[in-house]
Amino acid sequence: MANKIAAAIVSAFNRLILDNDFQKISVDMIMKEAEVSRSTFYRHFRDKYEVMNANFKNILDYYIQPERSKNYRELCFHLFEFGQANLRMFKRALGSTGLNSFRNFIYEYSYQMALEITKANRNGEGFTPVEELQADVFCNGICAVYHNMVHQRYSIDPSDAADALYEMMPESLKHYWWPETENK
Repeated sequence: MANKIAAAIVSAFNRLILDNDFQKISVDMIMKEAEVSRSTFYRHFRDKYEVMNANFKNILDYYIQPERSKNYRELCFHLFEFGQANLRMFKRALGSTGLNSFRNFIYEYSYQMALEITKANRNGEGFTPVEELQADVFCNGICAVYHNMVHQRYSIDPSDAADALYEMMPESLKHYWWPETENK
């Protein structure tokens, strides 16, 4: 995160969510923990949902960099490993509800990221109607995977999970999402 104040607010939220359910965290609590004023908080974030969702955006943006993930399988590995290492934080974040929920944000941001990657590798062209449906199902599935992971429904290591998620990626999109390396 480029802005130090925004990063401090996100860090404060991360500390709070380790010991508090999302519904119990208030903007006042975040401001106090981050040691920022109300105007400073609102200069950077609309609400506590936006702070929470900045976490996933930062994580995905970090791991999607070519120096960290050479292909989609590696991206899945990193995200699953990070999620397992931070189960308590993710479980509490996934407890948020409504249109601004963490689950909805994961879906929306993942879908937009997939669309942007596809456009970048297709000279600006996005999904075909069939690919749009496939990306929609796949990104919704990723949300379900994270939800089930934090509730420890799966007994699987990050490498096996990454292999399985890579195999579930729509075949028609594999080439466009990471055309230079389609294999592990």
